[in-house]
Amino acid sequence: MILRLRNPLLFTLLILIYVLFSYSFLGDWLYSSIGTILIIFLSFLIWGNGFLEKVGLQLNLETFVKSIILVVIIAGCSFLIMKYIGKKNDIRIEYYNWRDYYHVMFYVLNEEIVLGAILLFTLVYKWKVRPIVASICLAVGFALFHYVFYRWVFADRGVLGISTLMTLFLVGIVRNSLILYTGHIGYSWALHFGWIAIMFGSRHTNLNTNMYLSELESFNTYLGSTQMLVLSIIIAGVFLAYWLRKYNPHHVRIHY
Repeated sequence: MILRLRNPLLFTLLILIYVLFSYSFLGDWLYSSIGTILIIFLSFLIWGNGFLEKVGLQLNLETFVKSIILVVIIAGCSFLIMKYIGKKNDIRIEYYNWRDYYHVMFYVLNEEIVLGAILLFTLVYKWKVRPIVASICLAVGFALFHYVFYRWVFADRGVLGISTLMTLFLVGIVRNSLILYTGHIGYSWALHFGWIAIMFGSRHTNLNTNMYLSELESFNTYLGSTQMLVLSIIIAGVFLAYWLRKYNPHHVRIHY
């Protein structure tokens, strides 16, 4: 009986640690990286020696280097996009401190492991859900997750706009497609972190009020903009068509 409950209990603990340690509920920038360590350790206890592929961290040196290069490219593009949108809304973007970038780097990693690789690989390779169905369902869940947490859970509460949720859904499709095709979270993490590092790691000041934008305001200002919605539609369409055409369910096989 105890052995039968072992993995469900460990997985429940993994989810609890993910939520508590990733989003500053404990109030310190260091906790997201501690959460990463605990999530990886619990994944090892659940899946044993094959845990790296289950959490999307089975990366070779070439993939790791490409992921780092992609982070730099995405961060640069993100800065230019947000600077353009910010200028139209009288918002200044500037460096704040390295701790925020550190926190963002690991909380994004935790999201990609738990809400990305683990859920996707479980749906597709264990429960035999079609990749396109799994990708779309988790993209919906990705958007709803943000809505629920900002509406009722986070300290900075409020309502994410419809266009913001639509953009999150489209970005979720891109993220999910990348993970399913490559079998790892290297590129999806780079895409996610490259954007969030600028949106949350940097400081955004409304020049009219001289007040910093909250996380909720940043979401609605940038991801909720017409420019980002249109860009997301184009990118998601291209990615979805490409990965669906190229995707072979036998290309990456996660064993359960």
